[in-house]
Amino acid sequence: MAVGDGVTPGVNGSKTPPRERGEEVYIAALRLFRQKGYHATSMQDIAAAVGSKEDLLVQVFERAMGGVLGDVERIVADGSLGPSAQLRLVVEAHVQAVAQNLDALTVYLHEFRALAGESLARVRAQRERYRELVSAVVERGVRLGEFATPDVGIAALGLLGMCNWVAQWYRPGGRLSAGEIGGYFADLVLDGLKRDQSLEPNTSSPTVSPSARTSAVE
Repeated sequence: MAVGDGVTPGVNGSKTPPRERGEEVYIAALRLFRQKGYHATSMQDIAAAVGSKEDLLVQVFERAMGGVLGDVERIVADGSLGPSAQLRLVVEAHVQAVAQNLDALTVYLHEFRALAGESLARVRAQRERYRELVSAVVERGVRLGEFATPDVGIAALGLLGMCNWVAQWYRPGGRLSAGEIGGYFADLVLDGLKRDQSLEPNTSSPTVSPSARTSAVE
């Protein structure tokens, strides 16, 4: 039944402001996407008020990546930090983002190809921007002699793939907190990239994978 006071009846008959109701619908739809998959979720499974299924999926993606992308941009822009410190912060921020947005990140990683046209192009551009930021940190580390890797692109993709996979197995309240997992992953990455200190810094540009290479975050 329609109401004229700007609120929507809640599950138990209580009236909920539209913004809060929209948040409830968003969370419910997000879980449906995760459990059933995007294509198997019908419009009857979600409230019609949120718009099309694709619009909702775009909203999921923006929430999933927007925050962590902003964090990583700020980390990379901070010239007072060395490459090792930057990379540690990037890994920790990524793992925290996965843990705090588990449903959204799971849907994001599994369903982004369901988009088409401009929506898909926007999502791809966002993902590519993230990969470029991580690659820039690794490349800077090689150039300054902190890291050693024959292929910056592969190193960046491996790091992102490892962090993204947390969404497959992380459970809140498990043996390790998200902070502990992020710190452990950062140690693994930095140990793997550590350069033999007896070598001189590399003044040549390291190998970067072609942009056409499929990203591990896709």
